[in-house]
Amino acid sequence: MRSLLRRLKPSALPVAIGGSILLICWFYLIWNTTIGEAIPALRFRTKDTIAGIVGEAAPTMTLESVLKGSYQESVSRGIGVLSPMFKPALNWKGQFYYSLLGMSPTDVVDEGPDKQLVQSGYIDEYCSRNIAQLVPKAEDWAVRLRKLQDFFEARGQMFLYVITPSKPARYPDVIPVGYPCPAPASDRARKLEVYDRILARHGVKFVDTIPAMKDAEARYGVRVFPRGGIHWNDLGSALGAQMVIEGINRERGAPLLSPLNFTVGISYDPQGTDRDLLDLMNLRFSDQHYPVPRLTYYPVPLAGGCRTITIGQVGGSFLWKLNDALDEISCPPKITHWFYWDRMRRDYPGGSAKGPPIDAEARRRSLLDADLVMLEENEAAGPVSGHGKEMMEAISKLGTGLEAAQ
Repeated sequence: MRSLLRRLKPSALPVAIGGSILLICWFYLIWNTTIGEAIPALRFRTKDTIAGIVGEAAPTMTLESVLKGSYQESVSRGIGVLSPMFKPALNWKGQFYYSLLGMSPTDVVDEGPDKQLVQSGYIDEYCSRNIAQLVPKAEDWAVRLRKLQDFFEARGQMFLYVITPSKPARYPDVIPVGYPCPAPASDRARKLEVYDRILARHGVKFVDTIPAMKDAEARYGVRVFPRGGIHWNDLGSALGAQMVIEGINRERGAPLLSPLNFTVGISYDPQGTDRDLLDLMNLRFSDQHYPVPRLTYYPVPLAGGCRTITIGQVGGSFLWKLNDALDEISCPPKITHWFYWDRMRRDYPGGSAKGPPIDAEARRRSLLDADLVMLEENEAAGPVSGHGKEMMEAISKLGTGLEAAQ
């Protein structure tokens, strides 16, 4: 070995390095498409290694997939992703854009002042609010919500419509400097005031969680949205859960769910949705040192004893943390959450997830069997969300009259 090193001329070093890289890449790809297929646990890349880029592991080679050509197609498409050079190249490219050019390396994430990350879709909604256009849409949606509510209440069930917050709407200072925001300030600020008034006039039983966010930073010393994420954090979701509990108990006229009591501490180790946008940027070196709340819960049992109620939910990802908070109360509810109606099912307590395919009749049946049916819409999506319309369409097949509403 020493003699080989002595004979290796410095001029040959680049060739040796280049040859080694080619050999490593060849071995990497051959291993993943042979041994890695037979034993997936031995693949160099496994599932979800690159946020927002690689969502699934390499396909499994079977006789059927080879005969159909789907295996060959998947390998040809993923050949670059399977390369050991792919992830480092992606990380360093992102770092170059972010650190040297001051730009987000992905078009789905924008950076505002103080490294606040936000998605452009939420900003665009906030900056295009128009009360004149909102009113007729909100009136029609309130009529449909009331029909949905009447249907479930006629069956002896409870119904609750829940509105969750949007990061730029709660904290406009996270919007990047110079971002076009043509909507009048009054229209941006009054959307939920106007919408809530319409819902109340139509008799819709709803909980708008936004008022609970109002003074949270002053009271607890931390915001309800993390710097590196787009979803509400543990504090925001716990405050929202308190309002939902109050809404459920108010609707029944009796305490069905026990109070949610907690104290707030501060951590500088964001995890999960507290850093979902930061992870999506795939930076080689990311600034992960920012404050996030960590809650300690103190369950209080109900005076009349424990009764587990069942909740059938239809809504988006803001329900994940809200349901985690509801898990912390004494005698937590049993929840089936249909994520955007047909994308995923999550069961609580625990939040275990089950992906598609999801039977449409199973979704409808679970709602009909629940003590409480809950429809959630984020303020940036409502009124009239896609999952809300799909839910109504499924229920309308039972003769609710929802199909007649436009």
